[in-house]
Amino acid sequence: MNIYVLNEQFQKTSIIDVYESFIWTDRYYESGDFELVVPASIEMVSILQKDLYLSIDSSENTMIIEDIEITTDYEKGNELKVTGRTLDSILDRRIIWGQTELNGNLQNAIKTLLEKNVINPEEVRRKIDNFIFKESTDPAIIDLTIDAQYFGDNLYETIVALCKANFIGFRVTLNSTNQMVFELYSGVDRTFNQTEREAIEFSPRFDNLLNSDYVRSDKSLKNVALVGGEGEGSE
Repeated sequence: MNIYVLNEQFQKTSIIDVYESFIWTDRYYESGDFELVVPASIEMVSILQKDLYLSIDSSENTMIIEDIEITTDYEKGNELKVTGRTLDSILDRRIIWGQTELNGNLQNAIKTLLEKNVINPEEVRRKIDNFIFKESTDPAIIDLTIDAQYFGDNLYETIVALCKANFIGFRVTLNSTNQMVFELYSGVDRTFNQTEREAIEFSPRFDNLLNSDYVRSDKSLKNVALVGGEGEGSE
């Protein structure tokens, strides 16, 4: 698999086709992430710089390089590990500035949050260039409503919470002119809780699950809660 390194203008500048390990994860509700480990050569250190971007042919997402770690090992050799998240994680760099009341259509409400804090904020230094909103026509999106108020909340965490509560996803991808396009979307329910379409099961017996872990722990379990009032002392 080829890994493409993109510069600040999202133009491909390098191709990485030799690496020790590479994990690329796309997610529905939250930002995807990646981990790339390569030999810590001078060339790789110069290519993989913080705040540059990575892309691959098999995903529509683009990743931001956020963390760089170099490990020195006399026996195994030096390793360079870079990690980061998908473009939508850029919303994690903004808070909801000023009190914002949202009522009515959910998609319009999220658009308002983005307009005021990313696309066209009153404080121009908070603007993220080339960021646009793409409206969905999916009935599963346009029929959703909201009644909430925010002040100072993290923008990314707010949108994640709204999407999870309504079982929809969001993403920020690049269009043909390298604009960052935010859009809401609805996935296809393939669980056993519905009967409209064939369910999908992941299991070693179907050869579609290579590794799994099972953990059971009761160490944080509590079965009694003590609730106090707002008075003072024994009250």
